[in-house]
Amino acid sequence: MKKEYCVGIKIINCFYVEAESRDEAEQIVREYDPYKTLDDCDFQIEYTDPTNGEIAWKVKQTEIDWDSINEQ
Repeated sequence: MKKEYCVGIKIINCFYVEAESRDEAEQIVREYDPYKTLDDCDFQIEYTDPTNGEIAWKVKQTEIDWDSINEQ
């Protein structure tokens, strides 16, 4: 019988970019497509927990205030 698990991952990558400022460097990397950001990344499983039929948290993309996150 299959069970449901919540698997948490951590993805780490590093990019060397030429830019006029720190903000511009961040913007350059933010504009990379997902495939470029994952190329040669370090991918680690952080945890695998059984859900026991319960979901600890689930956030829909429409529930996130992206503007306030980007301002931080």
